Amino acid sequence: MAVVHPGPHQARAVHPTVFTCYDLLDGSRSGGIHDFTDGKYAGEKNDRAGYLQAQQRQAEYLLDEIRCAGGSRILDIGCGYGRILQQVIRRAAQGVGITICPAQVAYCRSRGLDVHELDYRQIGQEWNDRFDGIVANGSLEHFVQVDDAVGGRQDAIYEEMFAICRRVLRPGGRMVTTAIHFAETGQVRPEDVQKGPYAWKKPSPEYHFAMVLERTFGCWYPEPGQLERCAQGHFQLLREEDGTVDYHLTSEYWLRRLKWSLAVNPAVWLRLAQKLWHYPRSMAEMLRCQVWDQSWHWQFREPAPTRLLRQTWQAV
Repeated sequence: MAVVHPGPHQARAVHPTVFTCYDLLDGSRSGGIHDFTDGKYAGEKNDRAGYLQAQQRQAEYLLDEIRCAGGSRILDIGCGYGRILQQVIRRAAQGVGITICPAQVAYCRSRGLDVHELDYRQIGQEWNDRFDGIVANGSLEHFVQVDDAVGGRQDAIYEEMFAICRRVLRPGGRMVTTAIHFAETGQVRPEDVQKGPYAWKKPSPEYHFAMVLERTFGCWYPEPGQLERCAQGHFQLLREEDGTVDYHLTSEYWLRRLKWSLAVNPAVWLRLAQKLWHYPRSMAEMLRCQVWDQSWHWQFREPAPTRLLRQTWQAV
């Protein structure tokens, strides 16, 4: 696939923390976790069956929002291990996924899914007007990094994202996003997060945010209303749904599953040992973030300092 010549933001390489994050999380497959985004619960028990039902319900919701039907052509930006793409196929539609993670590409292709190892900034002009709908499910948190926030580049990056997505959509197309947001405008100073977690006492908000955003996941969250402002001229916000409680239930299930796997699953021990060999510091800090300090899960526990928003966008 040909690519366009990179613009001022496209020239930025994907942050190495993001690559490391997804390489480490690939070990979760041994413990039965194949997706790292929220489910959509409807009162069922938060056990394995309830988790899987919630994951399927969320996928159906996202595809309904972009009106995915037989013959539709859907782009999944940050497709992970192909959960949404598999639902696209079940609707007799065509799905194309992109991800920066080679392990995810290999997994998806082994299951017959059309997935490319590609940064969304490098989508070529030959994909213009190619898709009826776009899904960005839990991926756009990685598009802005802490140093981008320090440099005040967030709006420009989000504006570019919406421009690229609008370019590849056919007239009348829709886009649906799920993204963690800060609960309040100006809630966190990026300069504080940039110092790293060990500059702060546990369990302060500065410690937890720095552990998640700067040290382990490589991301920065939009503020309330920021995406809608940056989408102007490309998309109109049609609907917004708060899924914070759903993400709380999902992440608590992950925590229980991870603890159980660490206790009894030799396959997980082997995968973690392999990751620890290649990334000793990063693996130790990911375990600290997920299991010991539980900084990831802290984000969604009451009083939750973040919001998970599902947003539906109409191309203009």
